[in-house]
Parts: sequence; C-alpha cells; structure tokens
Amino acid sequence: MRYTLPLGSRPFGPLCIMPQMEVVELEPRPTNRDNRLYGASELSGLSRTGHQSQRRPQHNQDPDHDAESTVAVFPDELDRILEKLVIVVPCKDEPVDVIRGVIAGIPSRCAVILVSNCSHKHGENGWEAQERMLAGCCAWGREGCFVHQQYPGAAMAFKEAGVPEILDTASGRIRNGKGEGMYLGIAMAKSYFPHHQYIGFIDADNRIPGSVVEYCKAYAGGFALAQRSAAKSGTEHEDVMVRISWASKPKYSASTGRIEFVQQGRSSRIINSFLNRLFAKAGQQDEFITTGNAGEHAMTMEMALKMRMANGYAIEPFQYIEPLLRNKIPSANLPNASQTTRIVQIKTANPHLHRETGDEHIIKMWAAGLGALYHHLLGVDSASGLGTTTLATLRKDMHRFALQNGAIQGQEELPRPNIYSSLDNADLDSFRDVLGEPCSGHVYGGLGFYGLVDQAWASSGTNSPASQSTLEHDSWGEDDQRSSASSEEEPEVLSDSSKQGE
Repeated sequence: MRYTLPLGSRPFGPLCIMPQMEVVELEPRPTNRDNRLYGASELSGLSRTGHQSQRRPQHNQDPDHDAESTVAVFPDELDRILEKLVIVVPCKDEPVDVIRGVIAGIPSRCAVILVSNCSHKHGENGWEAQERMLAGCCAWGREGCFVHQQYPGAAMAFKEAGVPEILDTASGRIRNGKGEGMYLGIAMAKSYFPHHQYIGFIDADNRIPGSVVEYCKAYAGGFALAQRSAAKSGTEHEDVMVRISWASKPKYSASTGRIEFVQQGRSSRIINSFLNRLFAKAGQQDEFITTGNAGEHAMTMEMALKMRMANGYAIEPFQYIEPLLRNKIPSANLPNASQTTRIVQIKTANPHLHRETGDEHIIKMWAAGLGALYHHLLGVDSASGLGTTTLATLRKDMHRFALQNGAIQGQEELPRPNIYSSLDNADLDSFRDVLGEPCSGHVYGGLGFYGLVDQAWASSGTNSPASQSTLEHDSWGEDDQRSSASSEEEPEVLSDSSKQGE
C-alpha cells in the first residue's frame, strides 16, 4: 500500500498523534530502492527534503502524490504482520450474510474472533447461524473463534480472572455493550492466540467486503511504518494504535434522489470537532483528528492489555485520552511496559456502507463519546501540556452543546461511562483454564473454535469447555438470553450501526 507522507506529528507527553495519511495506491510497485527498504517519511526517520528537487514527476504522474511525497509498504512486509494479527468482529443482530461478507474480507492469514451479542438463538440470523457461518468460513484453514457475550462460561472465566466489574450484578453475565464485547475479544485473543502481536477491530455491519481487506492491510501498513520508525530512532516498546478514517460514507438523499458520498458521519463530526479543540496546535483548531469515532482500529497486543476500556459508545473516543491517564495506573504484569503511545491515522480509498440509523440513536452515540471525555479530561497527565484552563473551558462547552442539542436536560451531566480495568492486571491463565482447550470444530452452546491446532494444549492437561464451563449450557437458550439482555439499561448498544460513520 502507498500512503501520503504523515508529516507534522503532535506530542502530548506520553501520547504522540500522527496526522492523517491517505491511501493513494492499494497495490504499489517499487519506485526506488530507498522507498522499498526504508520508506521516506517521518515515521521511517528519513527526510524527504533534498529528494524532490533532484527528481521530476514522471509523465502523467500526480504531482501531489509522486514517489517522493509518499511512502509504500509492500506485500512481504504486510504479510509478516497479518500473520500476527487477530481481528475481532463484534456483532449483534446484523444479517448473517452481511457478517459473512465482513469475515470474507479479512485476509486468511489473520485469525478471527467473532464476538456475538445476538438477542436470539434460532432462525436464519440467530447466533447459532452465526456460529455455523464462521465454521464454514474457517473450513479452508483459517483460524477462528466464536464466543457469545452472554455465554455463562465467559462470565465465569472473568470472575476467576479477577475482573468482576465486567459482569452484570443482576444476571451474573457479561454486560451488554460494544466495549464489553471488545474487552472479551481481547481476553480471548491473548488466551488462544498468545503468539499474535497485534489485535484489530472491524464492525460487523459493513456491506463492502473489499473495504475490509483494505482495513486489515492498512493496519499492517501502519504497524510496519511504526516498526521502521523504531528501528531508525532506537525506540523500544512503543505502543502503536492504527485508526481508520473512511474515504466516504455513502448515503441516499431522498430530497435529491442521489447517493451522496459524505466525508464524516453525524456523530463523528461532533466527536472530532471537540478532539480537534483538545489537541489543537498553538490554539489554532484544524481537522487534525479525523478518527475520534473509529470503529475500525488496531493496536499492539501489549497496548490492548494495558489499556482500560470504556463501555458502549464511549469506547473509541476514550482511547484518545486513556494514554494520558495511564501513567497514574499501576501495572502488575507489565512492569517494563512502554509509557509512550503513537496513534497513526489512515484514510482509506474505499467507502464504508452500512444501514442508516435515526437521530435518537445518533444523539446517544455522541453523548456517550463526549461523556467519556467530559468526565476524564481533568485527570490527564500534566506532562501532556494540555492546560487546565483549556480543559475546563472545553468541558463547559461540551455540557452546553449537549444541553442545546437534547442529549441532557437542566442540571444533568453528560453520561459517565463504566471504565473497566486493564487486562494486564487480570489472571488470564485462570480465564483460559475456565474456558478450556480449543477443541477445534466443536461448539459448546456459545463457544466454538475452528482451525486451532496447538499441541501444547493437548499435553497441558487443561480442562475442556465441555467438562467445566458448560455444565449449565445445555439449558442456556433463547429465553435465558433474552432475560439477560433485558436486565441492562442499554440493551441495544450493539446495534446494527457503526460507531465511526455515524
């Protein structure tokens, strides 16, 4: 993949945010030896100055995207990272055919974890059908795992791992919400794919499988460029997150009768505007942040384990400020973990198409995102350079905006999200022991493994899912699932809608 050069990063203490790169070529050919081996960007530690004056654009070449104003990552480098990448797909009640398209777009080198919170078991779009669909997608050698968010064994595993806050006090099951599903996905990835170094997330409602291919390769390209940067600068243990901005979000306009290719969704525009004020350069607000609501994002596994997670719609915006809070949180299992986080933003060439949602749903989304920022801004690390006066003013403006646009009333505050502790302090060995070994091809009432062959499991003597965590699963059915969902205040947080594009 070929990208525009990401020049002009902004440091905020332990956080470094890169400006948006744009995908300009999906399958590039090498243009010169330096670009192939090292790249030519701030990320690679090489300067582009001195090259442009010595080289003229080729005939019919776009002068804004010539070889010296771009950086390329080639297939061999991408493949090495894709083999170490686990993709988590949180889903709810999306049509199985749509979810199948998303899985089909994920490169076969990647492992896949489908985390379902589907509200019904039976039928053509029930979670049993989701399980069967994933099994079919893994029939040609792909490694995959299916887990239902309300699976009793998963709740038991978190309880044994020392993470009871993820459980609903009434039902004893994992709480509903996309953030909770991602949290479960990270725990599953670390437990069953321990040698994978990266984890990515892709929303299940994407109706363009080709864009999914690009997302995964963009993740790999972002990590590859960060590795080049580390090699040049001698930086070690840097956390890296790659966040995706869609080329456009096609919408049908009833007034014009045409498809309009809007650049940002309704919720994204709001979240990005406040993040751009937060991370403005010298008080000058610009469109530096484009991925505040990025449902499509990936990070190093080490970062995923140390990052605290917000629930529901708050999860993606919270990720921007969580590194600024993290230095105050002790880490038991990662004592030598990095204190520096780099965020890489990439705009794709493909659009993203999903089902349209109503205004009430959009208000819930941006209110939750602003609430995550509102309630935690004053706790950011002083080394970030973000002044307390600026933060206090921004909080007041968030509250005023929410009041004026119907998200809150009177003296109400913006919604405060649940924040779950980082998994690096969890006992994931106990988590894995409860769920048992990955018996490939077998499904245990909400948990299934496909293509996983690990001889270490066979000789480890760990419990099988059938012997320990599924004692009550035969009685876990559709009615039980619905009663669990109804105990939550937000039963629809995993709806058939995307976070970023709204």
